Amino acid sequence: MKIKSILTTALLLVALASYSQKNTAITFKFKNSSIFPKKLTLISYTPGDSGNGTEGFLMWPGGTKKFSFKEGTKLYLANQKQVGVVMKGNRIDNEKPFLVVTKESGGKVYKL
Repeated sequence: MKIKSILTTALLLVALASYSQKNTAITFKFKNSSIFPKKLTLISYTPGDSGNGTEGFLMWPGGTKKFSFKEGTKLYLANQKQVGVVMKGNRIDNEKPFLVVTKESGGKVYKL
């Protein structure tokens, strides 16, 4: 009986560790490598979420902005047409993303 309880607890811990690793946010940065400020809109589609995330922001020359997303999230640096599509309640995740977040994305700086 005691061995069964220990094995059950061990399996539960392994399952929880595996679940938390898959849902851990991966952090990286975007950097404006231009000498001009950039106004950007980032649209994200995270696996398991029904909608999207949308964030507009201004990046100063040489400036960086940190982001954290789950692995597998599709990111789009949206143009005005794509923003319009999303604002009407439609999706753009059938288009080619700027970036799909992977474990390898962690700690990277993506120049824009």
